[in-house]
Amino acid sequence: MAPLRISFLVRALSGHLPSNANLVRWGMKDDPTCPICQGKETTEHVLSSSKVSLSQGRYTWRHNRVLQYLAIAISDVKACLCDPRQRH
Repeated sequence: MAPLRISFLVRALSGHLPSNANLVRWGMKDDPTCPICQGKETTEHVLSSSKVSLSQGRYTWRHNRVLQYLAIAISDVKACLCDPRQRH
């Protein structure tokens, strides 16, 4: 997995993404409000709990992109396993 993806996952799981709520906590911003729905913009809110984003299909789009990425990764692994010339 690419280092930037690993970094994103670690920061997301530990609550250290630069959400508006975190930026306020870190003294970099004055307002923790989500610009889309006006709720408090926490990491959880951005990634999975904004009702407005859900109703606009934003999570569905992201979900589908993740599935596309996984399908490509699985296909690459399958090709490597099936082709002895690609094994290391």
